[in-house]
Amino acid sequence: MFAEERQQKIYDIICKKRSVRVSELSKMLDISTVTIRRDLEELQKQNRIIRTHGGAMVAYSVGRAIKWQDLITQNSDLKHKIALTAYNQICEHDTLLLDSSSTVYELVKLIANGDKVNLRVITTSLLAVQTLSSCKNCKVMIVGGDLNYAHGTVEGCVAARFIKDIRVDKCFIGINGVDEKFGFSTPRYEDAEIKSLMIASSVKSFILADHTKFGKVYLAKVDPCTCLITDTQVPGFSYNLLEQKSDIIFADSEE
Repeated sequence: MFAEERQQKIYDIICKKRSVRVSELSKMLDISTVTIRRDLEELQKQNRIIRTHGGAMVAYSVGRAIKWQDLITQNSDLKHKIALTAYNQICEHDTLLLDSSSTVYELVKLIANGDKVNLRVITTSLLAVQTLSSCKNCKVMIVGGDLNYAHGTVEGCVAARFIKDIRVDKCFIGINGVDEKFGFSTPRYEDAEIKSLMIASSVKSFILADHTKFGKVYLAKVDPCTCLITDTQVPGFSYNLLEQKSDIIFADSEE
């Protein structure tokens, strides 16, 4: 196989998966990791990809946020599994702080139809407010601030100040990237600020992320949480650095 043909195949895989590890490419294409790394370096020189720790991602992934309407149906089975585990962390009379991520929205639906009562939900999500509007087992408060209709959320300095000035039992937030060294990240700085403030304002903080988010790095870093809830372990991903700052719950092992 010519180098150009091989590199195009590698690029096509990265575009499809958005992020991939060297070991994964090596197995998929039956090519040595040395050759894969050399091809990734060449693709990066062409500004087609961005090298990450142990892998690569498509160049447009950094700073690119997907509209929430498009995220709701992506990997919905994985998100539901994670949300079930997250729901088990909630106690009656808890005050919860929820962001506008699609995985957290799965949790919102469980809260709306669940049997846990006397909850207070504070959220930046327009969709969560709508879903919980007729829910009798919880009180709902929406965070004030600037409305971002494209992402279905409230953000800005007013929202940041509001979150900074409260204290809640637990927060649940979603994330775009989980990397061994960089930690948690998201494409938009505005989101990263709100998520980090939610973590700081919570007695316990939970990040919900399915395995497709692992090995990805985005523009804005998010602070470590108390606990990361994911669906399953990713082969070849080292959890050691993450476990130094956050507990990790695998939903598969909870079944």
